[in-house]
Amino acid sequence: MPPLPPSRARPARCRRLGPPALLLGGLLAGCAGLGPGGPAGGGTDTPARPEAAGPEPPPWERTDRDRAIQHLLAAEIAARRGQLDRALEAYLAAMALTPDQRVAERAVELSLVLEDEGRARAAAQRWRELAPERAEAYQLLGLLALRRGDGEAARQALGQAVERWPGTPGQAFLQLIGLLGPSGDPEVALRTLSDLAEAYPEVSEAHRAVAVAAERADGPARALAAAERAFRLAPSDREAGKTLLRAVSRARRADAVALEAALATLQRLREAQPELRPQAALVEGEILRRAGRLAEAEAAYGRGLAEAPGDVELLYGRGLARAGRGEVDGALADLRRVLEAEPDAAYVLNALGYTLADSGRDLDRARELIGRALEAEPDNPAFLDSQGWLLYREGRLAEARERLERAFEQQPHAEIGAHLGEVLWELGERERARAVWQRAYEQGPEHRVLRETLERYGVEPDAWQ
Repeated sequence: MPPLPPSRARPARCRRLGPPALLLGGLLAGCAGLGPGGPAGGGTDTPARPEAAGPEPPPWERTDRDRAIQHLLAAEIAARRGQLDRALEAYLAAMALTPDQRVAERAVELSLVLEDEGRARAAAQRWRELAPERAEAYQLLGLLALRRGDGEAARQALGQAVERWPGTPGQAFLQLIGLLGPSGDPEVALRTLSDLAEAYPEVSEAHRAVAVAAERADGPARALAAAERAFRLAPSDREAGKTLLRAVSRARRADAVALEAALATLQRLREAQPELRPQAALVEGEILRRAGRLAEAEAAYGRGLAEAPGDVELLYGRGLARAGRGEVDGALADLRRVLEAEPDAAYVLNALGYTLADSGRDLDRARELIGRALEAEPDNPAFLDSQGWLLYREGRLAEARERLERAFEQQPHAEIGAHLGEVLWELGERERARAVWQRAYEQGPEHRVLRETLERYGVEPDAWQ
């Protein structure tokens, strides 16, 4: 189910539902002429002749159809006045009195506008009762069951939805991918979709849905396994390729897949879908850069740029890889090209400013760039780290310490810890510096900047292992 619209959007959503005149039309058919004046078209200019008094006619007994019409009229009036709760109550009452499935569908729509899951469930059950062939009613019941954590009810309802879907099972699973929302228990959603997908072992979209559910359940290894299965079933499907790219990137970041296995997966993807080579190069470059294999990362970004010249993400990644390798001129050239394309992007301002500060080039320009980045995001720990490192380069150690301590407290990243430890060491607080470096080492023992810093100061990290 898509995220329910916020309350401020309700009037607009109600207008989109349209007037219930069509619903009333079906119910009112045949009712013309039932009023006290007799059949329509029987009017005359001659006054009616008085008739002799007869027996009183029996009282008019209203039928279910009459009551349904009354409730629908009340719903229309309430909706026009913006009284959506009263309108929904009237639709629910009408729904119980008429076999017209459109009334139940209308009640479903309005209950979703009002974010009333209990009444949405009741309306969907009535919809299913009136139109058992409609897949949408089962789909909605399944998604509502997921939101309340009832995996068994969700599995049964969604299974019926897939079976009844007017297209292919793959199309039904694509609908589910689009409707899966963040609410509910993500583990229940993952188990439910995994069970459902096993009934469709050859349907790529079924396993893509499992990959999406696994991502939301914070299961990178399971997401990668499902994405790889979907890709094997449909190696030319672009969406399957994109799902696999996202899954391998997140799995490697979480250390849920070995480096070489991740690179092999990307190679298979490049061969199967040449159109995704720039995106694959971006993921490969990030994986290699995080692993400290900077020359290979730079080459990967370069391959991507050969396919997509001027791509800012690839330029940015290559700029960082070049900076890490000490290729300052090339790094600055790449980052300046990114800044030309995105002149107000805080992350680019920071990266270029930090590179200038770290290399000792044009500290005034570095101060301006980092300052602009911090104006946009004053508490960003990476930006505070850049400012602290600039202050250290300028010899303002006390101010540098304050910025770096704030950054490290928010994000105990290995590089921030390397910088803070160095400033503390230069201030004469060597025991404190060692403690910070140890904590940073626990976060990233292979980080290049941290290792270079420890080596410069002759600190052996072996005792921390």
